[in-house]
Amino acid sequence: MLEWWHRQARRRFIIPTSKVRELLDNGSYEEAKEAAERALQDNPNNALLHYYAAWSCDGLSLETSAIPYYEKALELGLPDADLADAYIGLGSTYRAIGNYEKASETFNKARTAFPDNKAITVFASMALYNSQNYKEAMQLAIQIIGETSNDPDIIAYKKAILNYAHDLDAVWD
Repeated sequence: MLEWWHRQARRRFIIPTSKVRELLDNGSYEEAKEAAERALQDNPNNALLHYYAAWSCDGLSLETSAIPYYEKALELGLPDADLADAYIGLGSTYRAIGNYEKASETFNKARTAFPDNKAITVFASMALYNSQNYKEAMQLAIQIIGETSNDPDIIAYKKAILNYAHDLDAVWD
């Protein structure tokens, strides 16, 4: 009987994922981290809670602590609405701690899953730069500028910018 009572009492204090998300959206990272970690004790296979715990760790500059949460969230499977952001979070976290190889691997997976997500491509270019793949990093960055800029001067040269982005070392006689 006592065991049943403890289970019931714990259930009353389960924090819904929407509350954790609200805390994150308000910048209350410490509260969000504590809430997500408490909720994960009762629901360890909730991908969103793992993602929210990772996000809160990043918000608190606890990058190394964020990684296992991101990895578990991706392993468990997130809705597409959160998946792209989780890839960006994990890749950026790897980049921030100097693991450029893992950052590039993560961004490559993300670019395959979300080929139209320009933010992922920008973050991928940063990881390429950090791993001294300067040409590829510049090509991605220039391509994004050419594809997305609303600047009239860029638009005037859009065709040339996109053409040059494919091979920055090309020389014509």
